[in-house]
Amino acid sequence: MITVMLTARITALILRLFKKGATTLPGRLALKLKYNILTGLSKGVKIICVTGTNGKTTVCAMIEHALKKAGRSYIINGSGANMLSGVTTAFIMNSTLTGKCRSEFAILECDENSLPLITRYVDADIITVTNLFRDQLDRYGETDNTLMKIKEGIKNCPKAVIILNADDPVSYSLSTGIDNRVITFGADSDSSDGGIPDSRRCPLCGSILKYKSITVSQLGDFYCQRCPYRRRTPDYLISGISETGFLFNDELCSSALGGIYNLYNFGAAAAVISTLDAGDVQAICSFSGAFGRMERFSVGNNTALLLLVKNPAGLTACIKYVSRIKGDISAAFALNDNSADGRDVSWIWDSDFTPLKDNFKSVYTVGTRSLDMALRLKYDGITADKIIDGENYRQLIEIIKSADGDFIVFSTYTAMMKMRHLFIDAFGGKEFWKRTE
Repeated sequence: MITVMLTARITALILRLFKKGATTLPGRLALKLKYNILTGLSKGVKIICVTGTNGKTTVCAMIEHALKKAGRSYIINGSGANMLSGVTTAFIMNSTLTGKCRSEFAILECDENSLPLITRYVDADIITVTNLFRDQLDRYGETDNTLMKIKEGIKNCPKAVIILNADDPVSYSLSTGIDNRVITFGADSDSSDGGIPDSRRCPLCGSILKYKSITVSQLGDFYCQRCPYRRRTPDYLISGISETGFLFNDELCSSALGGIYNLYNFGAAAAVISTLDAGDVQAICSFSGAFGRMERFSVGNNTALLLLVKNPAGLTACIKYVSRIKGDISAAFALNDNSADGRDVSWIWDSDFTPLKDNFKSVYTVGTRSLDMALRLKYDGITADKIIDGENYRQLIEIIKSADGDFIVFSTYTAMMKMRHLFIDAFGGKEFWKRTE
């Protein structure tokens, strides 16, 4: 164990000397030398796994925020390295050379496809599923495939408490096929974003679902007309939503983040903290955003807001949020089709951009598919003032610097990861791999 740990630690040190994140390679190397190293490293630690399509990183960061406020010790793979190698790296960097983890809790963001592999080696206390939407179909396939992967991961942890989104008919269907204790969160709201529902059919009988109210995509108060499957009253309920706050199980709360989707993230994180009795739910209220997700940078007297968008449901939610922002605003849309984004960018046609038609002074597109993005915007009446060919993000930085007013950047994953260090160089902040140091 000591030899493996030393090798991995030295690898991480070298990578960071060259200003690399060292978020996956040390773990990958350790797994080559000792394939089951994670079993020993995670022993005795209270494991919180967070998976699902949207919100994983934000929910993990909210849980981290509450644990930190409560003075509890934890580790987190907060860089978004959410496969087995990234999880292993997080444990290596927070354990002794003999393999003893120094922390009480481990907050693990888990890729949906990787959850069965991760839970083969860690004995999770809690597995939280945020939601399930269509995402990167060339990698994940339809939501049925993802659902089976998550169910497989849950079956590896028969004692884990499973926290599910009661408003999502897809991920909530996990409750019908497992023996674990199930706890739910949800929101009473009718704030339909106008997006195209990802899943209209009952996952149990295949009939078309009906809704009493809808919040985001297929999320809402659903019921099936042909079988007993329906939304149940959540154990942890967000209600009374207004511009100034909301109620969480009748307790008055507020959030520094906007959008109904961030209230769902709050609900998931608060359900974890409450279930573990590991902190104060009110502490989550002051959480101001995870890296690249609703992250703000100061640009002189103005701000640049970076929004991660990677599928129709998330994009539609961000469009709805931004459509309510008033003032002199410019925007950029960064669209890539790298492997981590998904090669198929047809998903941008499943969201409606018309709510943004009159919102921006200037509009720019950038990335490997900047032309596709400009064409999509044009169909909804939004003309790009400039199309930046390829991944020339430095040119976008200069445009943001000279902008007269605030700037909003909608960005796919690889574009965000490549842009963010340029934002830090230009506007200040910490690299993602320094966030917990």
